[in-house]
Amino acid sequence: MELIDIREVNKNIKLDIRYATKNNFTNEKLYSKHICLLRKEVCLALDKVQKELEKQNLSLIIWDGYRPHMVQKILFSKFSDTNYVAKNSNHAKGVSVDVSLCDKKGKELKMPTDFDDFSEKAGTKFTNLTKEKILNRNLLSSVMKKHGFLQNKLEWWHFDFVPLVNSTNFNINI
Repeated sequence: MELIDIREVNKNIKLDIRYATKNNFTNEKLYSKHICLLRKEVCLALDKVQKELEKQNLSLIIWDGYRPHMVQKILFSKFSDTNYVAKNSNHAKGVSVDVSLCDKKGKELKMPTDFDDFSEKAGTKFTNLTKEKILNRNLLSSVMKKHGFLQNKLEWWHFDFVPLVNSTNFNINI
């Protein structure tokens, strides 16, 4: 198995790769490139999600995909609460993705929190939110689940592609 750039499968998916910028909880640029690598099967599933969202004039926006183990170690050293930052992450297998919703122009929809919010508001069961935020979170969740993803209950934006979670064999193709 190999990792590929999501843009090879669907160029309409928006990217805001937060760890390629300082706009993340570490305030450091951790990636040298603004790309999203994932397993091919994950990319194909996200393509289906994107096509379904386009029917509603919406788009996925990806904040993170494949995450090298060395970056995961940096994240864990900055915030070592294993409820939110794992020592070993499925991101390192290329089967996890951090996503949100935006309109076709890239304007993000209102969601419960921003990316990497380590509070109870980020949880999928948190309800002290506006109706709009709950509806948007539920829409993202339902479309992702329909196409094989399982949502992390503490992070509304984090999804694992279920068919590949226990798989480890891959190569990087940049």
